[in-house]
Amino acid sequence: MAVILVMQGCAYRASGPVAAEPSPASLTDCCTDLEDYPRWFVDVSRTVAPQLGTFLSHVTWRGGHLRSKQAAQKAVLAEIRPLDIVLVSSKGRKSGQVIPGLFGHAAIYLGTQAELEDLGVWATAEVEPHAADIQANRIFVEADAKGVHLSTASVVLNTDRVVVLRPTFHSSTRRRQVARAYFNAIGMDFDFLFDVDSPDCTFCTELIHRVMPELGLPIQQVYGIRTILPDRVALAALRGEVGLRLIDYVKADKDTWRQASSRELADDIATLWSTRKSKVGPTDRDGRVRNEAGM
Repeated sequence: MAVILVMQGCAYRASGPVAAEPSPASLTDCCTDLEDYPRWFVDVSRTVAPQLGTFLSHVTWRGGHLRSKQAAQKAVLAEIRPLDIVLVSSKGRKSGQVIPGLFGHAAIYLGTQAELEDLGVWATAEVEPHAADIQANRIFVEADAKGVHLSTASVVLNTDRVVVLRPTFHSSTRRRQVARAYFNAIGMDFDFLFDVDSPDCTFCTELIHRVMPELGLPIQQVYGIRTILPDRVALAALRGEVGLRLIDYVKADKDTWRQASSRELADDIATLWSTRKSKVGPTDRDGRVRNEAGM
């Protein structure tokens, strides 16, 4: 289904500030030419989006490269702070293969009991119903085919690459409001159409946009729907266009892992989109792929 296809599924360097500025010119192809299918096909496919999206979310042929690398997961968790956003790239899942882009999903780190107590929200009405889950280390919130729910670090970090982004807060009051809002969203249905304007359901990056509209996450139109791509969020953070700053980028293959620079993150995103463009080719205004003659 076209909408799902567009939107779905030990070397080590000591942790520290992410170095080097990315080159904007290397990212000009990012998140462009997304409409690879005819509009009529997309319109018909939208009628079965929940069924197909749920099916694709269960198709997996390998675990994430970070799953077996406990040192890598510990490095991520050592850097992360409550309300940080993580973008993940999972190419061992069908959804991660068909989604255009390097990153296909986002989750939010809420924090441990001690961190939520320090934040001043542990005893609030929004958090109390989920206290047992937090104590069981379900310390992330994410929106996926199961809806908005809490997850453990081992689930979220069962992936190949992780980017940690930190939002800017202008007051501790706003931080507490945001934390409560994420807890309050638990139980919402998933938005299989990836439409930021759908009022009663949400998807991963839309959840962040709903709770923190002041971040200014980049919204773009794909097949007539306004949506937010994880790669576009990463790009906006690299360029300083949103209220997010890059904290960490961890990548792994079958045998090794390492923390990489912002320059490498930019290059990795740019390489993937450049490769995609060379395979797919440009599209016309109706979303059909043009041939080399532009027909």
